[in-house]
Amino acid sequence: MRYLSLLLLGFCLLRFTPTLLAQTQAEMNLTAGADLERADVKLNSLYQTLLSRHSQDQPFCTDLREAQRAWIKFTEFHLKTLFPLKAGESPREVYGSIYPLSFATAKTELIQQRIKQLEELSDDSSLEE
Repeated sequence: MRYLSLLLLGFCLLRFTPTLLAQTQAEMNLTAGADLERADVKLNSLYQTLLSRHSQDQPFCTDLREAQRAWIKFTEFHLKTLFPLKAGESPREVYGSIYPLSFATAKTELIQQRIKQLEELSDDSSLEE
């Protein structure tokens, strides 16, 4: 029974944490890129849902669009500060083969923070129509 439990635990870890399967830098980069893509899709879906849910509240939608534009700009410049480059420099040459993983992970974290912010707006009963 103990071995069955360990086997089940091992399967769950491997099934639900694909990063554990990534062994090479290229595989880890691909996994981080896929995580970033999933987070971005979730963010965009949530954003569109909020706009749709509050379509009759134009001031809210206008402010949300402006906030999202500002957040996109913030994200762009924050990532530039995390990974500064001089004109003409290649990020792969400056930061090495781990750059795609590091960049994708940092951007995914920012997106997940934004998702939480939008979820709070979505849950805010004062915004209900």
